[in-house]
Amino acid sequence: MHAYLEDQRLRKEERLLTKADFDRVFEQGTSAGNKRLIIHWRANDLGHPRLGLVVSKRFGNAVARNKWKRRIRDIFRRNKAAAGAHDIVVLPGKRDEARTAALEELNEALLALLQRIG
Repeated sequence: MHAYLEDQRLRKEERLLTKADFDRVFEQGTSAGNKRLIIHWRANDLGHPRLGLVVSKRFGNAVARNKWKRRIRDIFRRNKAAAGAHDIVVLPGKRDEARTAALEELNEALLALLQRIG
């Protein structure tokens, strides 16, 4: 098990930071979704997962967007071992369920999608 997976912090090395990282996942990756979330993923050679988040202004104001991102980061941070060695980009679903989902509902949705990555 990689050292990053042993703690529950979300380190800088576990985030997608550059446009090139995001573009690589969108162009070469696979996607899946449900009512609340859409994920795109691509295998990496780092031995640990990396997370990227994309939320458009159509989702809501800055408070709503940042609240959603905090929730997804928290869920990912606690369950990053389930993601394997993948670069993952998470987007909110296009339905209203994405905007109004409680933390538990987002947790279930993200874990179900991470299981698809396997």
